[in-house]
Amino acid sequence: MIVSYYSEEAYAAHVAQPGVQAVLVKGGKWDGLYKTLTAEGIDLSAYDYIWLPDDDIDTNGEAIETIFGMAYEHGLTVCQPSLTPQSYFSHFLLIQCAAFRLRYTNYIEIMVPCLSREVLLRALPLFKNTMSGFGLDYIWCRWPESGAFRCAILDEVAVFHTRPVGKHLKAAMTGAGLSAKGEEGELKEHFGLRGRVVPVAYAAIAADGTPVTGRYRIGRKMVAYWLENLTAFRDRGEAWRKAIQILKRQYVKKVEMTILKAREPA
Repeated sequence: MIVSYYSEEAYAAHVAQPGVQAVLVKGGKWDGLYKTLTAEGIDLSAYDYIWLPDDDIDTNGEAIETIFGMAYEHGLTVCQPSLTPQSYFSHFLLIQCAAFRLRYTNYIEIMVPCLSREVLLRALPLFKNTMSGFGLDYIWCRWPESGAFRCAILDEVAVFHTRPVGKHLKAAMTGAGLSAKGEEGELKEHFGLRGRVVPVAYAAIAADGTPVTGRYRIGRKMVAYWLENLTAFRDRGEAWRKAIQILKRQYVKKVEMTILKAREPA
């Protein structure tokens, strides 16, 4: 395990443990990960999967083992654990829905992605010049190494996102004269994308192991589960509104999973 610190104070307080390597790399998450994972002595060929969580994720070793195990079992190349109902979130679709073991999707968030070695190696050069990583979340689901039925939200395992989304990042980027929106725009231009990708679940494996197909059927099962468990959420009214929004999106939003290739420089 590598703990990549961006705070000198936190790095100084690190307690050494067997099998844990600590490094101090200032900057954002993604440019920091580039420096960390390309450093001398790091051999990525030794790993099948690499999990890249934010620093405000509450979880444990058993959950991490489940992430890796499910990725291997289902032949996934891009996946993530779902988020607990108490989590701060950007996309409600990523909240745990225990009616399923996993849901296949067109979108894996930059918060807690688990990448196969092949996907990570393709993505790594893109990390170099981005603090935010904005845009990676819907690009890495459409590479030759990933694509349809190889990207999924893992409902069998959930982690708790403890902090409001983007608060620390925005302050750090503003101080550096950068913006997440600007970085996202550069990445989209690099791959010839227009607009933003809306997360949709297009297939799933139910909790009992049976396959589930059809966006509408999955949408109804998701919303039924969330509405039956509203008491688990921090804000029940928000959860109700977001669940209904997800149902609408399952009906009207397209799922674009054609393979993306970077544009050649002009």
